[in-house]
This record gives sequence, C-alpha cells and structure tokens, in this order.
Amino acid sequence: MTNYFQVQLPWFCIGGFVGALLVLSVHYTKLGDDRLLEMQPQNCGSHTLAVENDIQKSDQDPLAEVLKSAATDGNMVILTQGNEAWMAPNSLFDLFLEGFHVGEEIEHLLNHLVVVTVDQKGFDKCKTVHKYCYLMETEENFSDEKFFMSKGYLDLMWIRNKFQRRILELGYNFLFTDMDVLWFRNPLRHIAITSDFAFASDFFFGDEDSIEPSAPNGGFMYVKSSNKTIEFFKNWQEQRVNYPDQHDQDVLNKVKVEFSKRLQVRMQFVNTLYTSGFCQMSKDISKVCTVHANCCAGLQAKLLDLRSILEDWKTYKSIPPWAKDKESFRFRDHGVCIHPMGK
Repeated sequence: MTNYFQVQLPWFCIGGFVGALLVLSVHYTKLGDDRLLEMQPQNCGSHTLAVENDIQKSDQDPLAEVLKSAATDGNMVILTQGNEAWMAPNSLFDLFLEGFHVGEEIEHLLNHLVVVTVDQKGFDKCKTVHKYCYLMETEENFSDEKFFMSKGYLDLMWIRNKFQRRILELGYNFLFTDMDVLWFRNPLRHIAITSDFAFASDFFFGDEDSIEPSAPNGGFMYVKSSNKTIEFFKNWQEQRVNYPDQHDQDVLNKVKVEFSKRLQVRMQFVNTLYTSGFCQMSKDISKVCTVHANCCAGLQAKLLDLRSILEDWKTYKSIPPWAKDKESFRFRDHGVCIHPMGK
C-alpha cells in the first residue's frame, strides 16, 4: 500500500498542476483569438429557446433581421450609434469607417458591424456606405449635436442603454463602440472569453479584474448575453430614478460592485495600452487597438484631434518594419483635447 501511494502521489500532483493550467488558460483566452472569433460561448438559461423562436420570425422584426445578418457564428455583433450631426459628410462616421480600412487586418469586422441611427438622415447616410443599418425610433429629436450632460444627452444615453438590453434579450453578445473611437487592431484579442462585461477605462490602474478603483467607459463595452447580464441591465436602468441628473456610465460606476457581486458577473477593465483614449494615451503604438476621443468635449474638437491621430497611424504604417523596431514612434499630443474637462 505504501509503495502504491509513493508511485501514484507524484502523478496526482502533476495532474492537478496541469488542470490548474487549463483553468488559467481558459480564463485568459481572448475572444479575438483566430480560432475563437467565430466560436464564442453560446447563451444559456431559460430565455434561450424563446430567443431562437423570435429570430426565426425575424421578418416581423427589422432589428432581429439585421442582427441575424450581421452576427458572427457565435452570435456576436459590433454596435455603434450615430445621428445626422455625427454622420454628416467628413464627420465622425467617415473617420470611424476609415479606421477599419487602414487598420491591421480588421476590415472584415465591418461584416459584423450594425450602425444604429436615431434619425432618418443618419439612417440614409448609413445605407449609402454600409450594409447593416438600423433606424431606432425615438419620441425626441436627436438629429443635432447633444452637448455633454444636457437633458438631450442624458435622454439619449439612457435610450441607448435600454436598446442594448434589447440586444441581449434577443440572444446576441455585443461589443458597443462609440463612433468617436478609431479602430486600428482587433480589441477582441484582449477580452477574456470568461468575461460577462468588458470595458475600456478612462484610466487604467494595473489590474483588469479590479472593480473597485476602475471606472468603466460605456463608450467601449462588451457584454455577453445571459440571464444575469439581462438582469444586470434591468437593475441598472431602474437606478435612473435615484440619479436623475446623471448618465448611465456614472450610475454604473456607483452600482458596479454591488450588482456584480449579487448577480455573479465578471467584469474586465481592458488595459489602456490596448484600448487607449485621450484621457490616457497608449505609450506603445505597436500594441494599441483603439483610440477614443474621451476627455474631450465638442464634435469639432473630437474631429480635429482624431484626424491627427489617424494621420499619425498612417505615418507609422508607412515606416519599414526594421525601422519600427529601432524607432520609438508615438502619437502626437492631442491638441485641443488635452484634458479639457480638468481630468
């Protein structure tokens, strides 16, 4: 008996070590890995069968139809939202699309992008340049620019939040990106497959799993469809009554710890090395995936500095590979968007 345990115990320890490595590898596997981009986790829970039946009747629901057409095999879509002001000629929408065309191997992601518009003119512009467009009916007029924290801005943010919940209820995972985000590489490669939520942050504090100090930015947010994330959104929206003068992002920051614990959802805060922004620019252009015009108020200011960032990216791409290794190329200063809100 003693000899048996002496022989078996080392193998038992090795097996446990290998098992632990497998768990860690799943935890840190990213959605954008080549084998996983089209193989994301299938939804589970009591709502799944009903969702499938709804999708089969998509001819009765224009949203379900466009989602079905744009989704990956793993039921994921990329979403952005715009209006007439942001989608006018030479405005943010044109810059947004150009990023996909000049980025590194991300042009195919446009096949999974759904552009949600809040007015007819925005929808008409979308249809001239993109396959998947959806006109979201609203009672208010959101055609013009809505200034930060104005009533129209707050209403639009909460309408967007409710719409995102509907995407989850239809059974789709989504990555929502503001239109003032330039994409240069695939950010899905930095989102763990085990994350229920993944956010970009204005500032990164060194730990992607640390909820307490991290401030989620709703302008770049991945959510996995499940009963618990749908319930999270319902609880989140109900909090607007308690915080009537705040937008959804600030409210989320107040309730994220309580709700994530109660509903057992995993939140990830992606390093700003990869999901960068004007608040905290990535120091390594060889790794940056997205650049967000955050900490920046006003459409014209965003346009000016995002154009500069795009020009810097094109210059970087024109440099021979051997020179990139020897030179430390960085984005220029942001100009008018250097912490204009005092952040």
